[in-house]
Amino acid sequence: MRQSSNIGGQFVATTIFCLLAILPLSATATGRYRLSFDECVRLALKNNDQIRAADYDIELSNNKMKEAHPRGIPVVKYEHRIAPVPKDVDNAASSFFGGDISVFNSFKLEVGSALTTFGKISTAQNLAQLGIDASWFQKQKTTDDVIFKIYQVYQGILLGRELLDLAEEAQNAIEGKIEELQKERAIDQLGILKMKVALFEVQRKVEEGQKKIELGLMALKIQSGLEMDVDLDIKGGGLTPVSFNLSPFEAYLDDSRDRRPEYQLLDKGIQAKEKQVKLAKLDRAPNLGVGGFFDIGRAPGVTGDEDESTFTNPFNFTKAGVGLQLKGEFDYVKTNAKIKQAKADLLKTIYQKRAAVHGLEIDLKEAYLKIKEAHSLMNKAEEEKKVARQMVFLTKSNLDIGLGERKDYLDALQSYLVFQGRQYESIYNYNVAVFELKKKTGKLSGMAGKEIQ
Repeated sequence: MRQSSNIGGQFVATTIFCLLAILPLSATATGRYRLSFDECVRLALKNNDQIRAADYDIELSNNKMKEAHPRGIPVVKYEHRIAPVPKDVDNAASSFFGGDISVFNSFKLEVGSALTTFGKISTAQNLAQLGIDASWFQKQKTTDDVIFKIYQVYQGILLGRELLDLAEEAQNAIEGKIEELQKERAIDQLGILKMKVALFEVQRKVEEGQKKIELGLMALKIQSGLEMDVDLDIKGGGLTPVSFNLSPFEAYLDDSRDRRPEYQLLDKGIQAKEKQVKLAKLDRAPNLGVGGFFDIGRAPGVTGDEDESTFTNPFNFTKAGVGLQLKGEFDYVKTNAKIKQAKADLLKTIYQKRAAVHGLEIDLKEAYLKIKEAHSLMNKAEEEKKVARQMVFLTKSNLDIGLGERKDYLDALQSYLVFQGRQYESIYNYNVAVFELKKKTGKLSGMAGKEIQ
């Protein structure tokens, strides 16, 4: 009798340790705000802080584009000055410090427009457009990351519910075992105490699991852009493997190169460096523009020799003009150094892109192999659970007819619960691996708003 109670305690401790060791952030509470995965994604696309920040990054790039405005649009400059001046220009110092002063007001207006910059403006605009394109691809990458995080948490909630159900089974088994021992004629006090210690451990683990559940719900709220006071729960039943047919790796590699935002960002980076080289070469070219000005100044009561001519009078004048301007700077050493710097930066970026592309391909291959491994482990876990279920049935039948031992039945029950937990974990790993492959082939943004289960 004492031996069987020790076995029961070991069974419970081992089972709970195995179950809760694989418990992810998850949720079980039923709330007022019930969301499907699709609904969480739609909320995130509107409210997630990271995605909204990416929108402002696009706006920033758009406004940088406007800085490189095309030729033909005039630039207006204006200047207004007001200051005290001496009335007697011939005796300026004594007049000024003696208080014989007037007020000088002047206003100057300049209007100019570039006729041609020999390609500088168009190149700058193309460079700015590349920045806008890069901002859009960066937003796609951010969106993919957010959707993937939501899926992980959502699947983790489903897994957590399944594992907590198994933990409750183990808890009920302990309580039932304690009641059984207490009803026996020769009460095994030591065995009962060991079972109670195991029960306390189970209860502690369950409380820890519930705490992780709350953290998981908080993470889902954050990613979905919900307020923290929202009473949240998810829709859906049990954890089931997604339906997915794995194609040859080359097909995913082609999709990844065409759709994955990381590839697009690398391409835009190379194009931007090429434009910078071109812009550095164009620094040698001048700027040709047309413009005019109007400048007026008045200081009442000013006298002196210079008052005879309004053109040379510094305080009372009216000036205007219009004409062409050709402006440039030729500094061979400085310009040549800038060109070489831009070319070196371009070559560095090309080699960095090659290394990054190899890394992305390895990353995709890892995700591809992870699905194969997860699928194999999921099938293996299913077979293990079937065998464990058969063992439970046989040992229980033998025990009922008096041919078996309690130890064998408890061991079989322990194996079944552990293998059941492993099967749920394998389904979770498989589902996440499939979704990760979709993310790394650039398909998540296009799938946003569709239920992916």
